Amino acid sequence: MDTKELKVLLIEDNPGDAFLIKFYLGESLSPKFNFFHGENMKTANELMSKHTFDIILMDLNLPDSVGLDTIKKLLEKYPNNLVIVLTGLVDEKVGLETVRFGAQDFLVKGKFDGKVLISSIMFAFERFNLNKELSSVSSELNKGEERFSNIEKLLNAGYMEADLTKRILYQSNHLLKLLNMPPDKQYMSIEENMDYIEDPEQMQKDARAIWDTEGIHQVTFRHKLYTAGPLNFRWYMSGDNKIIGTVFPA
Repeated sequence: MDTKELKVLLIEDNPGDAFLIKFYLGESLSPKFNFFHGENMKTANELMSKHTFDIILMDLNLPDSVGLDTIKKLLEKYPNNLVIVLTGLVDEKVGLETVRFGAQDFLVKGKFDGKVLISSIMFAFERFNLNKELSSVSSELNKGEERFSNIEKLLNAGYMEADLTKRILYQSNHLLKLLNMPPDKQYMSIEENMDYIEDPEQMQKDARAIWDTEGIHQVTFRHKLYTAGPLNFRWYMSGDNKIIGTVFPA
């Protein structure tokens, strides 16, 4: 568990509930909580304009905001914040709805003690940060794919990968466009792909002639859907029994 100090903002107009939650958080030694309290959305907005909070605990029914609009307005103004909603006993179904609007979790007042509150906060905190990391990785992967696609366009070459063990061929989006092939042919069997080669026997003969030699190889072939002329297939054999290559106009 992270032992650093975590900044918590409680948005709660009930003095008794606010005192109890502050007491619960104060009992925690690992992690320690730096506690801030706003009695309404106006005060909360003022605090959030000055501080960055690790966790926001909020009641939905405040003097200046009521119901689901409370969390909607908060996350619209301050997106990507970890919010745990505090609800009354009669609002338990509303608590489930808040998760759909972006809350990480909800707690029903009167149904948790200090131990449950701390464990719920830390579970939500770890899950929230894990989701942020996954989102960041996904974003970087998307950027990488975009860069790769741009390189293909600049070189006017499409990428392909043939798994000789599974007998499956993968073709990049740019290669499909280059060969005038439909998107559903991105994955197909190697045998099906050979049906698109005008002279598959000659292509296989050319490939066999250099099969056992090391390095990068190249063969020229014609594709039934590409009418602008012959194509070059430049390839090498990877260590996992895959053919990695590019296809480009000869």
